[in-house]
Amino acid sequence: MGVEKHARDMQIATLAMEGMPVGEIARRLSLHRNTVSKRLKRSETRQFLATLLKELVEQTTRDMLARHKMLDQATEAKHTQKRIRRQGHRPQDGYAPIERYLAHCA
Repeated sequence: MGVEKHARDMQIATLAMEGMPVGEIARRLSLHRNTVSKRLKRSETRQFLATLLKELVEQTTRDMLARHKMLDQATEAKHTQKRIRRQGHRPQDGYAPIERYLAHCA
């Protein structure tokens, strides 16, 4: 297969991956609808499409996991800040004010 045909097949596959209908691909590339359909049915093109789809799924999964991790970290930081504020208003040692008073009086 020539370089031009290979590039055309990759362009057809890329447009098909984007969800573009066969007729629209044919119109954009100035090809006949049957030519586009035949190129999409070729094993090399199908293999390329499968590879593209696999990469797309992997990238999407990585992005989604990264977003979830960021959201979890943000939620944890928010809870930590709330816990720190609550602890600042409520002393952990209930006897500390009494001890300070006794130390002051003595």
